[in-house]
Amino acid sequence: MQLETYISDLLYRYECVTVPEFGAFLTQRSSATINVSTHAFYPPKKTISFNEQIQKNDGLLAHYIADIEKIPFEVANEKIQKRVKILKALLTQGETLTFNNIGDIIFNNEGKIQFEPSCNHNYLTDAFGLSQFVSPTITREVYKETAKTFEKEIPVAFTPEKRKSIPYFRYAAVALIALTLGGFVASNYYVNQIETHNQLAQEKAFQQLDNKIQQATFVIENPLPAVTFNVTKQTGNYYIVAGAFRLEENCEKKIEELISEGFKARKIGVNKYGLHEVVYGSYETAEEALIALRDIRKTSNEDAWLKVDSEKKNSDSTPFNKSQAQNQTANTAKDLTETDSKNPVKSPLKSTSNLDFSESPNIIKIIKNIKTIDSGFYLILGAYADITKRDLFIDDLKSNGINDIGFFFDSVSNKYFIYYKKFDTLDTAKLELQSSASLAYKGRMVIIKVEN
Repeated sequence: MQLETYISDLLYRYECVTVPEFGAFLTQRSSATINVSTHAFYPPKKTISFNEQIQKNDGLLAHYIADIEKIPFEVANEKIQKRVKILKALLTQGETLTFNNIGDIIFNNEGKIQFEPSCNHNYLTDAFGLSQFVSPTITREVYKETAKTFEKEIPVAFTPEKRKSIPYFRYAAVALIALTLGGFVASNYYVNQIETHNQLAQEKAFQQLDNKIQQATFVIENPLPAVTFNVTKQTGNYYIVAGAFRLEENCEKKIEELISEGFKARKIGVNKYGLHEVVYGSYETAEEALIALRDIRKTSNEDAWLKVDSEKKNSDSTPFNKSQAQNQTANTAKDLTETDSKNPVKSPLKSTSNLDFSESPNIIKIIKNIKTIDSGFYLILGAYADITKRDLFIDDLKSNGINDIGFFFDSVSNKYFIYYKKFDTLDTAKLELQSSASLAYKGRMVIIKVEN
């Protein structure tokens, strides 16, 4: 990382640029100057100095690097630390550090940092476009000496004549001498005025610099909290839901708890039942979401379930408006099975399972190579090839109080299988199936064996 490039950029706008654990580069405005011996005129500029006592991180350099390289603030700080270690190592080896357009840094005989600023670059934006120039010397002094010599070597002899003569040469010589003396006096006065002005401006600049350093030191000792955050936007239509809460404050507590565990938890809004839903994260594909769901159920929360944003997914592909959803719901509701009057469910199911194999628990269907779930025996509630019907069926199950459900995709049959529970043995699966046979929403369950 070319650290001097970023420092050079900041010196145009700031008077103090601190390199953490190394030192600070300070700029001080100086007025235009004139070199009397060479007759060179120099424009106003910023004089650069280095103070190794100011080493505390004020965040200016790190924030600028983070914005330019599009990296987090912490990563920018790490890069600066690595570069400072290299610079210190080079200094201890006796090498000279050259910062382009800034200056050279080297250890002196006393082991302290000695800085030699570069004079090839002007960081004062007000002086943009101005360059130094040399004014030719005034040659009137030469003319004066020549006139004096001429008078000494070739004296003018006047002979008395009766005719009237006009002394033009004498008037010209007097005028030339007067102009030369006047120019010399004016030039000395102008130079003295510039030196006086520069001295006053330099004293004022030193006073302002002392005030700036005191203010900068005060800010460094009491750093303000950062106000700029690098946030990665989460995308995807597949969400792993951690829970739904009636009170929003409980929702916030759950988010803080999941974030402390390392999840990118957030709130995705209020569902149709007025509950605030909290998710572990969002995913682009169903396979990614199912793999993550499997891990979360193993390590953190067995009740976590997968939610698909079908409205967003449909808006990205095929249009699916509200009237179409209502017509589809009405058509699928006709296929409902009769419910047990003794154990009514909370509301009728809007979608029915579309199982294309025997519903008898004695005939077990075997599905192989499902990477998103473990091997075992699963109680299947339904199977759908259409994502919209699958999601409607899952929503209906949840509205009836069945939350501990999941689904997986079989690439052979090209269908999504919604399951209720998973068992390690066939006997335990049959026992659960028999005990749940009286429930209306579980009466159509079948057993599927998954072999990976």
